[in-house]
Amino acid sequence: MVRSLPKRWLHPQAVPRGFLRLYILAQLSRGTETGYSIMQKIDEKTDGAWKPGPGTIYPLMKGLVSDGLARQADHAGKGPKSYAISPKGRREFERLRARLSNMGRRERVLGRLFADILPPSVMVPAMVSRYKDGIDLFRQMISQLPKSERGAYLREVKVFMESQIEWVNSELEEAPLTARTAFTKRH
Repeated sequence: MVRSLPKRWLHPQAVPRGFLRLYILAQLSRGTETGYSIMQKIDEKTDGAWKPGPGTIYPLMKGLVSDGLARQADHAGKGPKSYAISPKGRREFERLRARLSNMGRRERVLGRLFADILPPSVMVPAMVSRYKDGIDLFRQMISQLPKSERGAYLREVKVFMESQIEWVNSELEEAPLTARTAFTKRH
């Protein structure tokens, strides 16, 4: 049974310390933003699971300005304040982004720990959902690479997926028909 999670299920303390600061710098590195627009983007990207409120975002934006990492963009006095990244902020963003380079390893390690805690009836549907999300994200990200860099990654994914399809087919051949029918009806 696949359970839908309630909106705002992600507790703010589940987000790594400093991540929101990094995310705001990432958004500002792409162009000017308001605090409200950043809150909306986070809400949208997390499907409503997490939306830091004004009491979190605005003091953080003010702190970025105080630290010289952002500046208030030209503001005619009407509408919300918008912010832009400063040269110092761009350097800090690049430094923080470089530290994330081992994120994949940390994620795999945590996944193994969750697998030790949660029963297969919970982990398997979560992993299927994660796999689908991962493929969607991969498609978005690889399309942003220059065509000359895509080939090697796509070939690697193709080999991996072909081996996985062979494994799934062998498992389906061994699975009782009723189990396959129940799964198909749910999805």
